[in-house]
Amino acid sequence: MSPRKPLAQALRWICAAGLLGTMNLANADTLNQIYELAVKNDHQIRADEAAYRSAIEAKAIGRANLLPLISATASYSHSDIDTTVGTPLGNAKTDTKVWGATLTQPLINMAAWFGYQQGIELTDKAEADFSAAQQDLIVRTATAYFNVLRAIDTLEASIAEENANSHQLAQTKQRFEVGLTAITDVHEAQASYDIATAQTLTDRGNLGIAFEALEVLTGKPHNTIAPLKEAFPVTKPQPEARGDWVDFAMQNNYTLKSARFASEASRRGAQVSHAAHYPTLSASIGYNDTDSDVADNVLFDRANNGATASLNLSVPIFEGGGTSASSRQAHESANQAQELYYKAQRDTIQQARSLHLLVTTDVARVAARKQAITSSQSAVSATQAGYEVGTRNLVDVLQVQRTLYQARRDYSNALYDYVINQFQLKSVAGNLTPSDVVEINQWLNEAATVDRAKYE
Repeated sequence: MSPRKPLAQALRWICAAGLLGTMNLANADTLNQIYELAVKNDHQIRADEAAYRSAIEAKAIGRANLLPLISATASYSHSDIDTTVGTPLGNAKTDTKVWGATLTQPLINMAAWFGYQQGIELTDKAEADFSAAQQDLIVRTATAYFNVLRAIDTLEASIAEENANSHQLAQTKQRFEVGLTAITDVHEAQASYDIATAQTLTDRGNLGIAFEALEVLTGKPHNTIAPLKEAFPVTKPQPEARGDWVDFAMQNNYTLKSARFASEASRRGAQVSHAAHYPTLSASIGYNDTDSDVADNVLFDRANNGATASLNLSVPIFEGGGTSASSRQAHESANQAQELYYKAQRDTIQQARSLHLLVTTDVARVAARKQAITSSQSAVSATQAGYEVGTRNLVDVLQVQRTLYQARRDYSNALYDYVINQFQLKSVAGNLTPSDVVEINQWLNEAATVDRAKYE
């Protein structure tokens, strides 16, 4: 995509987001619908849009200094003069009307020309900044949405662990009452149950906080949300080669584009300051009309009108060293912007590499965490059976149960980290669009929508 896009193209994602909502109007808590609400109601993106609309005027402002300046003047004056030399000589009342118009065209003004070029770069920078903000909104929305799902899965694991510990505590108390176990086992079971209860309370609060994060984006409360389908595919990023993603980022990353435009704009600004040493030449044409009426004496009435044309040359000679100082200051600012651009290049490369490695690792982590759940379930069954026949103790049972539920939490974390990191990788590569929201939304199980009230 060309960075020099018109306003309509710069706002294309907002229009696209509006279309997303028409696809699932009956399901108000899918990722599509929440993204549409965020586009309309998120204060950050609205502020970014206002900043964009403001900044793109820099080009028109710079161009104005190259175009003709037309001005008009008009005045009216009345004078009433008494003349006395020893004795009164008389009274003169005069009405004077003056009007005129002037057109001035800069012919040679290098400062204005470089200022116009700077305005072009600043406009391009504004477009890149707004595109980066649009991508950031997608990432923020996806992060908030999947953090809710993460919080739900974590809470469900904690509730399951609490219930398992409650059952284990009741069973241990019964065994103690008939003399099959020691009081220490009851204390162990009670401690595990209390820890699980405390964790459930914490996770319940975290779920409420996660739902509040959605409301911050959309300005509306959300009470239901659709989870991911079990068949959701976890695959390596395409293309798999890390270098390809680095190439995408170097070509398309909007933050990097913004830094490049900022560097170029600063260089143009240095040229503007240096051009203050140069002479300027302008041409002007004007017309003036003057009409003076003297009361009671038509002999003194005057009427003048005429046109003028001129060339105006201005040569700066010395302004106390201020022009040179401003030029040096602008030059160093340009050096600073250039170094920041180089830094942005390195940061972009590092982010692309790191996120690609992270997503690739997430794929392996999800598979490993899923297998860990299966292994932990088998361990729980075997340990529980051993406890029943006396070959394993209660501590062993509680430990494998804790491992099982931690494995479930780890799996959820790995899965949602994978989804969020995919969005971030595409954002760094500069190819994140609302179509990615549509794609992930297709893997939401709307039939299994969970209700917030269920966990309160």
